[in-house]
Amino acid sequence: MKKIYLIAVVIALAAGLATYFFANELKTSKIVTGVDEATVLIALKDIDENTILTADMFQSVKMPVTAASFGTVSDVNDIIGYMTGVKILKGEQLMTGKLVPVGEENAKERLSYQLPNGMYAYTISVEIENGVAFFIKEYDCINIYDTALASAEPVLKNVPVIKLSDYPANIQQDNGTEITNYAVLTLALTKEQIPKIMSVGSPKVVLVSYVEAYSLADDIAAAGVPEDQPEEPQTNYGMGEITTAPPTTEPN
Repeated sequence: MKKIYLIAVVIALAAGLATYFFANELKTSKIVTGVDEATVLIALKDIDENTILTADMFQSVKMPVTAASFGTVSDVNDIIGYMTGVKILKGEQLMTGKLVPVGEENAKERLSYQLPNGMYAYTISVEIENGVAFFIKEYDCINIYDTALASAEPVLKNVPVIKLSDYPANIQQDNGTEITNYAVLTLALTKEQIPKIMSVGSPKVVLVSYVEAYSLADDIAAAGVPEDQPEEPQTNYGMGEITTAPPTTEPN
């Protein structure tokens, strides 16, 4: 009798295990049909901020559209020319909002993205007397003198001005409010120029002409620009004659 009970227990256990493995196999091999899928890029490793993206950093994965985050990147070719604006974690879906074009000037809130390689931003304080009376504009070039020194030579020459005033004023300028006065100038300097400007005790800035700053005098002379050059180039508008302005027609 005990042997019969033992056999029954063994059979029951075997049946239970068989049922468990069968159900588990169904669960793992279940095929879902009729669900729309999306292709997304998944990070294969942690990617730090300011990293230029390459195709081998991501895996293309298909998943139900309900599982794909809004704004994900689907084609690995679309990341060429972009870098990370924030850190991306391994296994994370890549979203366009976390990408920044490499060297793109439209990232105006990030001055570091606008600086050419090898250049550094440095800010100096100025007033109306030593700041050219607010006539300096972005991308002008200036010479910097140290009024504490009895020298006729500038400490630095042809230094590009990349920003006027402070950050809030620049944000307002991006929205259409022009900067008409400033208390600081932000400059683009080389590594060798930084110690020189840091030694200036009392800076005086002088605006450099565009021709001198960009060494255009020889080019202008070589081009043979006439003294009586018209203000506007003569243009052929296909009306049988060359004019200095678009032709006007009388209404019928």
